[in-house]
Amino acid sequence: MPPRKGWEEEGEEKRRVVSLVKAVPKAIDTKDKDEILRIYDTYDPMFCSFEDTPDFLGRVDGPKFREFIDELGKLESSSIARKDVRVDFIARNVAVATGMDDWESRINGKVTRGVSRFSIVFRKKNGEWKVIHEHFTKIA
Repeated sequence: MPPRKGWEEEGEEKRRVVSLVKAVPKAIDTKDKDEILRIYDTYDPMFCSFEDTPDFLGRVDGPKFREFIDELGKLESSSIARKDVRVDFIARNVAVATGMDDWESRINGKVTRGVSRFSIVFRKKNGEWKVIHEHFTKIA
């Protein structure tokens, strides 16, 4: 049976989205705020994130998310192992990535560890995939 039409294109787009999903933890670990903001479309009116940190509980819009990213400087160290990443296309320009994060962070000498599920919605605009929504749920 021949591959379905567009399979190679979808495979390449999936690789692009997965590379962005994996680039975010690395940028957080290295406190590369510019790289993070390159991946997120925080100026899109549809953008929102759901964060689970004391100062940013609940829905976070673009300006509040940029403030959240500015606070990465408080991290003394962090590591995020992103696992079981799956990408599904809802439309040619919309993809949803899901998976698990096994993470650890240190702030003011205090180490916090956890496991979270994530879902990240990407939209392709002007040829680039950008995050327009994400949600994290701590499960352990």
